[in-house]
Amino acid sequence: MTVAILCGGKSSRMGKDKAALIWEGKTFLERLVSEFSEADDCDEILICGKAEGVQGPNCGSEPEFLQDQKSGAKARFVPDQRREKGPLEGIRRALGEAKSDLVFVCAVDMPFAAKEIPSYLKEFVCSDYDCYVPLVDGRSEPLCALYKKSILPVVEGQMAADDLKLSRLFEKAPTKFVAVEKSSLPKKLFANVNAPQDFLALLKPFVFCVCGIKNSGKTRMVLSLLSEAQSKGYKCAVVKRDGHDSFSDAPGTDTFKFSEAGALGTAVFSDKRFMLCAPEIDGKAKTAAAQELVQGLTARCPGLDFVIIEGLKDSALPKIEVLRREVSERPSCNQENLICLASDFTLDDASGGVPTGVPTMDSTDANGIFSCVEKYFLQGIIDEACSN
Repeated sequence: MTVAILCGGKSSRMGKDKAALIWEGKTFLERLVSEFSEADDCDEILICGKAEGVQGPNCGSEPEFLQDQKSGAKARFVPDQRREKGPLEGIRRALGEAKSDLVFVCAVDMPFAAKEIPSYLKEFVCSDYDCYVPLVDGRSEPLCALYKKSILPVVEGQMAADDLKLSRLFEKAPTKFVAVEKSSLPKKLFANVNAPQDFLALLKPFVFCVCGIKNSGKTRMVLSLLSEAQSKGYKCAVVKRDGHDSFSDAPGTDTFKFSEAGALGTAVFSDKRFMLCAPEIDGKAKTAAAQELVQGLTARCPGLDFVIIEGLKDSALPKIEVLRREVSERPSCNQENLICLASDFTLDDASGGVPTGVPTMDSTDANGIFSCVEKYFLQGIIDEACSN
């Protein structure tokens, strides 16, 4: 089987080349190359479309192949020959260049796509059909489908007639539509990332710390930020770092205050134990190891936008450091990914320098501080993720 990854779209809604979007340390394109290279029945991988986003040590402006540096997987680049012809041109080029009789086509903006999809579709291959197209909630997915190489003349004829609608191909070539609901494949595998809001949803929840030395006002800051986030319609959860091994969510505790302030879930952990407080699902309480508290809250509280961790000033996570004149006159956190400094005094007077380019805020200005958080994640993250 040949796998063809289509990268020829204009990405007009995203505003950036979707092949170059970075998720979990890899571009969308690299992720798909790595994923499908692990399929037992994959003989080759083709990248069909334009050269933008196809980058690597072996790639020039018109690269011949891309090599994933972690897996060693290689993919051959097959450029479009006919511009402005949409995905049908990518399919045409894939069918023409493929060494195999079966070609699985996948759009680059489907980062969840997995090798199990073509493996499942191959179970339906027979002499009666030339195209095998998944149906997800009744919607066909022609850009995550399996095609026989023999339909190339049909595609060529459609291109010659300047009929670029993929749905028309299925009227001309015998097509088997396969309902995903009847398989074990999760619908999430077929999700598209077309617009900035789709990409941001992929990255959520955004995790950041509110840190500072003891008695600097961290809890007060978390409560203020929760209030601001809630007023703007965001859903938040809180993880609290506790240096003791005895804690609860009884009235008067910090976790109780977080819940009262609108947190959908809370978690506390120490070096020896942890506590996760979140709504039960189907009457079953679930727990997670201390290092998986954020994932646990995300699973238990669907739709979270932000998870605030109180503490962890030495971590590399994005963070706000709270400074209070009586206890801390200079920043002491790991300054990597520092969102802003929040203090009750003028930081210019503090001994020790303020990191260049880091905003300094009045610790009572919760609106301004949360605006820094929004800017850090929601405004700059797409540009950062698209950088290569």
